Amino acid sequence: MATHLTPLHIRVQTAIRQHRLLQKGQRLLLGVSGGQDSLCLLQILRDLAPRWDWQIFVLHCDHRWTPDETRCAQFLQSWFQAQDIPYAIETADPITLDENRARQWRYQCLGTWALAWQCSTVLTAHTGSDQVETFLFNLMRGSGPQGLTSLGWSRPLHQERPNSPQLVRPMLQVWRHETASFCQDRQLPVWPDLTNQDLSHPRNRIRQELIPYLQKHFNPQVEAALNRTATLIAAEHAWIEEQTQQLWPQVYREDPEGLSRPLLQKSPLALQRQILFTFLCHHLCGAPSFDQVEVLLHLVSAPRRSQTPPFPGGGWARVEDDWIRWHVEAE
Repeated sequence: MATHLTPLHIRVQTAIRQHRLLQKGQRLLLGVSGGQDSLCLLQILRDLAPRWDWQIFVLHCDHRWTPDETRCAQFLQSWFQAQDIPYAIETADPITLDENRARQWRYQCLGTWALAWQCSTVLTAHTGSDQVETFLFNLMRGSGPQGLTSLGWSRPLHQERPNSPQLVRPMLQVWRHETASFCQDRQLPVWPDLTNQDLSHPRNRIRQELIPYLQKHFNPQVEAALNRTATLIAAEHAWIEEQTQQLWPQVYREDPEGLSRPLLQKSPLALQRQILFTFLCHHLCGAPSFDQVEVLLHLVSAPRRSQTPPFPGGGWARVEDDWIRWHVEAE
C-alpha cells in the first residue's frame, strides 16, 4: 500500500520537479546528521522512493567534537540497521575544530561514498531557515551576491572535478518548524545537537537571538522576506555569471595573459566586477575579496603603466596599452 503523502511531501516533490533536481531510477546518497532536518528529508525520500524508483543510501559523519556526537553515531548505526537502510559512518581522524575544514571533510566523505555506491546525486537537508541564516551571516561579513546566495538548489559537489556527483538541496522552501512537526508526527528519533545552543558560534546567535528579535520588532515574516530577497539576488547573479561566460572568450587572452580594457570599459560595472573576480580566481588561493577586486577594477580606466600592489602569492597586474596584464615574480 502506497504511503499517504502529506502537504510537506508534495512541496518537496514539487520542488524536485520544478527545479529538475532528481530523476527516476537514481541512486541517491543523503548526508544524515541525526537532527530533525536530515531525518525529515530521509523519511520523505523513503516515502517517495517507490514512485520514483530510487535507491537511497545514507552517510553520517562523526566529527568527535563532543562525546555526545559519538553516542549519536552509535545510535544512528543501530537505527539504520533496524530500518534496513544502507549506510556508512565516517569518524574524523584527526579532529578538526575549524567549521570550514569540517565541512570540506564531510563533502570529501560524501564524494568518496557516492563513488563507492555509484550515486550520481548527493543530497543535504538544508532548509529555508538555513538559507536565511546564511544570508544574514554573509551579509554582515560584507559578502557579494555569490556569498549571499551560496545555498542554491543544485551544484556539482566538487566544482573542480569532472564527473562530480551533483549536490542537491530539495528543502530550501521548507522551514525548520515544519521539519520539527513532521518528525514529531512520524515519531522519528531526532538526536538533539547540543552545540546548537552554544552562542559563541555566530550562526547559533543569529538563529537564537537575531531572527527572533527581527520577527518581534520588525517583521513577523522576516524569514520568508529574506528568503525572497535571496531568491531574487540568486537569479540576477546567475544572469551576470551567464553574461560573464559569454563575454569571457572575447575579453580574456591567454598568451600573454590579460584582459581587454576596451571591452571591459564598454561593460556594465557589475559585469566588470564579475569578470575581474573570475580572473583573480585563476590566480589566488580562494575567492578574492571585494577590496582585491576593486584594486584590479581601478586598472580598467587607469593611465598606462599603472599597476596594482602585489596580491597574495606575489602576482600583480599592470596596464599595458589596451590590456591588463598579469605578472608573476621570476623565481
